[in-house]
Amino acid sequence: MKTVGIGTGLGLLGVILSWIIWGAGEIYTIPAGLGLLFLIVMMFSSGAMVSGSEMRANLATETKEGRKDRMKIMKYSAQLALPNLIIAGFLYFSLN
Repeated sequence: MKTVGIGTGLGLLGVILSWIIWGAGEIYTIPAGLGLLFLIVMMFSSGAMVSGSEMRANLATETKEGRKDRMKIMKYSAQLALPNLIIAGFLYFSLN
């Protein structure tokens, strides 16, 4: 849950920076970008961007420690992406 707090802090910092840079009309820009960045990291670390045969080959040669590390990166990236995307979505739909 500490990671969700860090993601929320990054989202709020992004809101402040967006407001300073672009004004209140584009206040959701940086949190949305951060959310998408962490979402892309999550997709690559989960193996969602490879074909079935590549995924099978990766899982067959991967160690348990490597899989555990990959799943940890995926979990932390998701916990960082979620608050940023929620903040960006809330601000986007409340302003438009």
